[in-house]
Amino acid sequence: MLCRYASAANELDEAERAELDGMSGTAAARFLNVGSTVAREHKRGECVCGKEDAPAKSEPEEVTGKLELTSDGGSFTGIELTEPISGDWSAVFARFNLDPAQFDIVDDTVRMSSWQQSKRTESGDRDLIWLYSYSARFKRRAEGVIDYAALRDSVRAWKPATAPSKPSHPPVTYAVGMADWQLGKSENGHGTQSTLARLATSLANIEADLDNLAGQGIRPERLLLANLGDHTEGVQGSYASQTHSVDLNTRDQINLALEVNLQWIKTLAPRFEHVTYAACLCNHGQLARGAGRDNVTDDSDNATGLISDTLRTVCALHPDLAHVEFNIPRGEMITTTHASGINIAMAHGHKIGGNEETWLAKQSQALTHTQGFIPQLWFTAHRHSAAVNDYGPYTRIQATTVDPGSKWFTDSTGSYARPGTTTFLAGQSLPGRWDHYRIH
Repeated sequence: MLCRYASAANELDEAERAELDGMSGTAAARFLNVGSTVAREHKRGECVCGKEDAPAKSEPEEVTGKLELTSDGGSFTGIELTEPISGDWSAVFARFNLDPAQFDIVDDTVRMSSWQQSKRTESGDRDLIWLYSYSARFKRRAEGVIDYAALRDSVRAWKPATAPSKPSHPPVTYAVGMADWQLGKSENGHGTQSTLARLATSLANIEADLDNLAGQGIRPERLLLANLGDHTEGVQGSYASQTHSVDLNTRDQINLALEVNLQWIKTLAPRFEHVTYAACLCNHGQLARGAGRDNVTDDSDNATGLISDTLRTVCALHPDLAHVEFNIPRGEMITTTHASGINIAMAHGHKIGGNEETWLAKQSQALTHTQGFIPQLWFTAHRHSAAVNDYGPYTRIQATTVDPGSKWFTDSTGSYARPGTTTFLAGQSLPGRWDHYRIH
């Protein structure tokens, strides 16, 4: 930008400029027809000629503000921008060298203010621009998060071929151990999707097993669907970094568990005249954990109870499933049921302390004296591996699971378990009161 003196001088030819250079300030002012003050400021270098425009104070080319980062997430404060954020914070994360794919903004924490400020344009004039300031909290995304809707649809796509069953004699019960699915568990790079695939394989193999039994003239009178607990992984309180390793949140875990349970009921229940769905409270299903591993409410605040209560309501509304009986504990850790003339005691197994044989003996004694229920068979889970122990008055069958396994357990012990679903026949007429033990 030029002052009036310099602008007038630019109109002179070369000879006139040479003459101007030899003039005093007063003479030069008269020669150019400008004020003497303008001439003196120009000659002293105090005019606007050659002075660079200072950058607009609030025209940030880079994101300004502060970042606080923790293991769970963090927060932005004082983020100043020249354009409003329309839901996409990728550029803000990138400015702080963070991967936007690893974080989500907590929507209800976003705060924004705006104001106008003067800015010099390219032509040298000044104009008003809008500036925007933001603050927000963000959280880390869980590793391997998957599309819940797609998982749900894959479960609903199952179309079983059912056949009515006429019970054979003597009567027996077909028991199915639905144990430790831990939907939402992401382990060894597999997670919930691989668990669903193994569940589908198990269900298909169980149907084939029932067909094979029917071919031998064995048609059980009753189906026992034993929900032995831990159908959901939970999101905190069981192990370090659980919140960041699960691939489904609590709501989606429970909804998916409902879908899979109902799938198994719809597939298997129509094949039997009588169906019992018996459930056990569990550790991963604790819904109201505080800072520790236990509920801050009571033992009844459990995903197993919620899942079972909902299934009972749904089945009661469908005429083809109205014959399904439900045995749902409130706060009890041991569930008792009957199967073709024998007493079965069920427990998830997380309450077993010390020597298991001693625990089973004391619990059997307590059930006998307090409820008049003498266990003839124990059905447990929790340890994710197959085991059968004959203790004389009763046998304990420990159910397998189809979960992705435990890298920590394998690294620590070198052991791993065969995945699958445990089934067997139970009845008073069978040797040892049980037979046809299978893992599908």
